[in-house]
Amino acid sequence: MPTHARRRLRLPADHQSPAHARAAVREVLAEAGLAELLDEALLLTTELSTNGVVHAGTDIDVDVQVDDAGVTVTVTDFHAGDIGPATRPDHFSEGGRGLLLVDQFASAWGTTHGEDRKGVWFRLDRTPPSHTEPPASPQRRDWLSFLSETSELLAQSLDPELTLALIPQLVVPRLGDWCAVHSADEWGNLTLSTWLHRDEAALPVLRQQLDEVAPRLRDVVTSRAPITLPRPFEGVAVPLIARDQLLGTLSVGRHLDRLHNVDEVAVVADLARRVALALDNARIHAERENIAQAFQRALLPAKLPLSTGLEFGAEYVPASTGTDVGGDFYDVLPLSDSGEWLVSIGDVCGKGAQAAALTGLVRDVVRVLVRDGRSLPRTMELLNTTMLERGDGKHCTLAAAIVTRSTSGVVELELCLAGHDKPVLLHEDGGTTLVGEGGTAVGLLDTVRTPLATVRLAPGDALVFYTDGVTERRRGDELYGQGRLRQELAGLTGLPAQAIASRLRAAALAFSPEQPRDDIALLVLRNPG
Repeated sequence: MPTHARRRLRLPADHQSPAHARAAVREVLAEAGLAELLDEALLLTTELSTNGVVHAGTDIDVDVQVDDAGVTVTVTDFHAGDIGPATRPDHFSEGGRGLLLVDQFASAWGTTHGEDRKGVWFRLDRTPPSHTEPPASPQRRDWLSFLSETSELLAQSLDPELTLALIPQLVVPRLGDWCAVHSADEWGNLTLSTWLHRDEAALPVLRQQLDEVAPRLRDVVTSRAPITLPRPFEGVAVPLIARDQLLGTLSVGRHLDRLHNVDEVAVVADLARRVALALDNARIHAERENIAQAFQRALLPAKLPLSTGLEFGAEYVPASTGTDVGGDFYDVLPLSDSGEWLVSIGDVCGKGAQAAALTGLVRDVVRVLVRDGRSLPRTMELLNTTMLERGDGKHCTLAAAIVTRSTSGVVELELCLAGHDKPVLLHEDGGTTLVGEGGTAVGLLDTVRTPLATVRLAPGDALVFYTDGVTERRRGDELYGQGRLRQELAGLTGLPAQAIASRLRAAALAFSPEQPRDDIALLVLRNPG
């Protein structure tokens, strides 16, 4: 049949990829006018993309095709070898449930195999062929819609506490009168994390009763299987397991007028699997975010030093507050007790762990070589050689200066620019000048040219270093640019160094409502006179 709409995309082995896969499916079905297939398609796409990301641990390819009769979705991962749980569905394995759902809801499904990849496809027909089972009952479709909606909501939360708080809201009152989540530590000990009752007045009693039922939950931890809760609960408790790790238990109390039926218990168990993955993804994201932010802080001075006759000010705005570490940095290092300083600012290409590692290397190599008495041009040559020997193709723009203060009150800098933008000298009268001589970025070519320039700061003058996150800040097609930077600086004469840096940061951020696309780093030296 001719294809009317199609989307192909490759997604990384990342917790956000199932959400991107769902978005592609939603877009294609909306374009083709197949809204009646949306719930099933979203649910099954979630299952397959989650299995690919979690269990194969590789990038995944998602292919969505719509024709006259329905939609076909194929999810392929790049884990060579046996297709594993995908071809051997197991009711009790975390990875097998997705294929059971595919088998239950799809009009047809199958697997694909390649030398370095394996995939699963499913088809949903607009009108089921006569040889298939009848359309899903209203109750079954309601549960399908519920699971699809909860998958969407859980995927949007990457905060462990918010994810925990969301769980009871999803369960009560749809699946029961009350809900409780106990979290497990590495030894399997349970702690009550969150609970909710449809009747707020009943919360204190529920809290007390949950303490009483805690010993019964040990059976869930031991067996890793659902159990029925005794009176007065008359509910069900299921394990929360993700990536073969027990995260805790999910307990749901029955409705006032009836016990849970078989379908509802199955939905609770399926929901628990999704909840566990969401909690684990949130935990992993939080750990990575904490590591990234600690790494970022380690690449910047904990605080700027104080110096008689010289002021320092700095600001740093990362383009991402998540798990990506930026490649911008600044540094201020005393070289002697007599008031000699090394100041530097740089921008390493790229983001993430590799860029951060290179940022630390650049900063530390410059520190060591200058402390060892090497001139700034020679330091840049040796740094260039070091980066080329790494062979990763990364480069860095860098501005570095040796700063001294004479007995006459003049601050003098030996300034070296390795492909970095020229700093702006703000004069006491409000005039601005770009200073320094352009040079070659380090890590690109076998030889670099980084000439020295001498810059003098009279009393009241300030020198402003910046990365291109400032000048290339965008508002539509318009850049902030050096012109605006200099214009803003002209009105900041007489302010302390830190105030200048703070005002420039505020002006750059106010230029556009968008989040910064690149890190913003500012370093200001001022001669207070």
